[in-house]
Amino acid sequence: MLQNLDTFAFLIYAFLLLFAAMAIFAFFKRLLFVNKRIYKAKGPYLLSPGENKFFDALTKVLDSNFYICPKVRIADLVEVDLPENSKDFWKSFNKISQKHVDFVICNRSDFSPKLIIELDGGSHNDRSKTLRDALVDKVFKDADIPILHIKPSGFYEYKTLREQISHSIKNEVASTHSP
Repeated sequence: MLQNLDTFAFLIYAFLLLFAAMAIFAFFKRLLFVNKRIYKAKGPYLLSPGENKFFDALTKVLDSNFYICPKVRIADLVEVDLPENSKDFWKSFNKISQKHVDFVICNRSDFSPKLIIELDGGSHNDRSKTLRDALVDKVFKDADIPILHIKPSGFYEYKTLREQISHSIKNEVASTHSP
């Protein structure tokens, strides 16, 4: 009987030690997980070197009536023109909610978007990018906001860039005021 009591006491102590070890392990595991970093900076810069070069060119060709906004989410520029209870509302919203455009030229006085500019690098030849570009073009056509596609370059001719932008913005003004 004494031997059974010793075995029983040993099992209780072993169980308590195991339980304590598991509790300590769980505590430290949780402590390590809580302090674990989940997010990190995507990179040191908001714009890629090519986008930065183009941004610099834009700052040289635009007058002081405009702001340049880089990497703007499409859903911050347009909204779905369907009732929210429509089955197509969320389908249409999801198509634009996680896409962005490279640059938006805005009127300085009221931040109204005047022109969307997309840099069309080599990746825009991929089928998925071609489909994306077609969707983006349709979205901005529907919203009456002009979009200008420009091939990235190591050098931007300021006069040509200024003319492209001016022509695109003037077309936007003419199309919104025509009957």
